[in-house]
Amino acid sequence: MRTMRKALPMVLILALAMATPAPPTAAAGSPPTPAPHATKPPQIYRILTRPLCSELHDHIAPAIAMMLQNDQTIKKSPALFSQYNRSALYGNNDPASNTYGQNSSMPTNGDAGNGTMNPSQSMALLGMENLVSPIANNIIATQKMLDSPALTTGTGSVEDDKQLQDIRAKLLKALATQNAALDIIYGFVATQQMGDLQHSGEEYINAINQGDITGKSSGATPSPNPLMQNANQAGLPPNPYSLDLAAIPGLTLGYNPVTRLLDGLNWTIDETKTRENEAAKTVMTSAQLCAGPPPAPTAKPQ
Repeated sequence: MRTMRKALPMVLILALAMATPAPPTAAAGSPPTPAPHATKPPQIYRILTRPLCSELHDHIAPAIAMMLQNDQTIKKSPALFSQYNRSALYGNNDPASNTYGQNSSMPTNGDAGNGTMNPSQSMALLGMENLVSPIANNIIATQKMLDSPALTTGTGSVEDDKQLQDIRAKLLKALATQNAALDIIYGFVATQQMGDLQHSGEEYINAINQGDITGKSSGATPSPNPLMQNANQAGLPPNPYSLDLAAIPGLTLGYNPVTRLLDGLNWTIDETKTRENEAAKTVMTSAQLCAGPPPAPTAKPQ
């Protein structure tokens, strides 16, 4: 019975060919040496893998890696929201700030009197802004991975497609809460930047409207007091029928929009973790199927 040979890497084949000594030349007058029998080339094999394992490697694993990276990025945002919130209360004299201490002589938010953000708030907002692009890019790339043709239209294997669709659905649910976290961060950054731009320079307008050197009014329409402007309603007039959320039962005293946004952000982080854990169970079950012994190789037809 002919024995089957395993396929050798091309580098090993070349190394063996170079290491094989050349046959000795026959001396003059000696009988010719019979030619050795030709050795057949090694048999080439191909290994078959199931679609489930291919998709786990090509699309599911990269998508999970980007989602986990997003988790680490999003977790940096609650501290920045807290810093912004403290800075709105203490100004540049925020005791928890690494830039200004309690004995700092920098003016507080109220002392500035121009309706714009103080430096500590600006630094916190810049930190939030720097989180937006990495999170957004990973969400877009993850969505493309999960929208690959094999995951959306099927691989042709009914059993594998069922498991892949289950994994895809659970990952999309986790991705949705990451996207909600991005909406909170980016929405807050855009609103604050617009509000800061809208009220910038109002201190100069107030000085002009106060009158000329004779003490007479310039007649210009006085600008609104910047301290009465709400940066969270940038570009929009306040709704006269807005509810006082601090008066609603169940809400804590000292309510402000940043606190509610921070609560919502922490909820998205916890919910993402819960949904990722559900997806992880399905992924691990599928991965165990691919960790078993490989299927028997079949010889490639010559």
